[in-house]
Amino acid sequence: MLRDYLLHLRLFSRNARLFLAGAFFFGFGFGTYWVLLNLYLREVGHSEAVIGRILSAQSVGMLATALLAVWLARRWAFKFILIGAVLASGLAYAGLALGTGLAVLLPASFLAGAGFTVHHVVAAPFFMRNSTGRERIYLFGMSWAVEMTASVIAIAGGGVLATRLAEALGSPLAGIRMTLLTATGLLTLAVIPYSMLQRRPAREDDGGEETAPPAGARLLARLAAPAFLVGMGAGLIIPFLNLYFRDRFALSTDRIGALFAAAQAMTAVGYLVGPALAKRIGMIRMVVLAEVASIPFFLMLAFIRDLPLAVTAFLFRGALMNMNHPIATNFAMEAVGPARQALTNSILTMVWNGAWMVSTQVGGALIEAHGFTTPMLITVVLYFTSSCLYLYFFHDYERDVLGMRTAPPPPAPPAHEA
Repeated sequence: MLRDYLLHLRLFSRNARLFLAGAFFFGFGFGTYWVLLNLYLREVGHSEAVIGRILSAQSVGMLATALLAVWLARRWAFKFILIGAVLASGLAYAGLALGTGLAVLLPASFLAGAGFTVHHVVAAPFFMRNSTGRERIYLFGMSWAVEMTASVIAIAGGGVLATRLAEALGSPLAGIRMTLLTATGLLTLAVIPYSMLQRRPAREDDGGEETAPPAGARLLARLAAPAFLVGMGAGLIIPFLNLYFRDRFALSTDRIGALFAAAQAMTAVGYLVGPALAKRIGMIRMVVLAEVASIPFFLMLAFIRDLPLAVTAFLFRGALMNMNHPIATNFAMEAVGPARQALTNSILTMVWNGAWMVSTQVGGALIEAHGFTTPMLITVVLYFTSSCLYLYFFHDYERDVLGMRTAPPPPAPPAHEA
């Protein structure tokens, strides 16, 4: 498997490699804020319900700009869109790190969601134009893995840095704030590789895209339904998992940072392994298998009170559940054809984040009223239903409609439009 993976990595175009470099820096900001933001919000005195509102504002930003990203992708070069997304994200993260009141935090969270969405909506069509069907699924997986690896470094270092700065400055709030600002600076370095992207004539693909039929409303609805259920389930509990470990097991900020770094490392491995497995058993089977396999570990998190078991369940749940994201995105892009790729990715982003936006607020209220077990059990039901729908809608689609087959690698990497 490793040799096969390395052979496909050699096929990545120059633009694809530059994107991976930018995604690495972008992951610094995302990872640090993911694990430290709501700890910071707790330090400035906000409750779980208010934190849920702030996180929901980020989802509103994602929802509001998803279609804007499609419009931009049709009129601007990917290079300029990605640079703008990075600069908007940097400004938003600085506002989140410096703000204390909702008048600053809500708009900053909205802008953070907007920058994140534009960056990720254009990523999938960018990959489709800058790869062939032979190495494409590996490029999707590698992109997520690179960003997650940066998050691992950011989370591992961020938790320790926040603790050390808190001791030096005599304030946990100041320690977390300075750490967040450092992560913001690292995120903006993504502008450098993105500014080096080249615009070249698109090369004809090997046939992977052209075999896909035009996307209709029925296909888009079938792609969106499982994404909606996963977004609903994830929003109920995922943003609060750091509070879960702090409240249920009394873990300190640096230990939470180390735990989330380990989880991100496991997820990065999953992103790398998933495409290789999908090449052998098919994308649909891989997505469903990973999603269903994560459910027992979620049930462990819901009920157990033993820290080592909770840590084990947390690590494996995250790796399995997240393994399917690049595979499902690649499948959706192949299924709809080149003309609808940006629109489809935008719709899927809107559906997922719209569900997250609602369920994050519900999740914060449920945790305040009933603890962590209830939202976890609801999430399990939603995840299982999603996997059943995905299998029902697409169990023969990959074979009968797309006719995907593993092809030998081409002799040289292609050149594509940025």
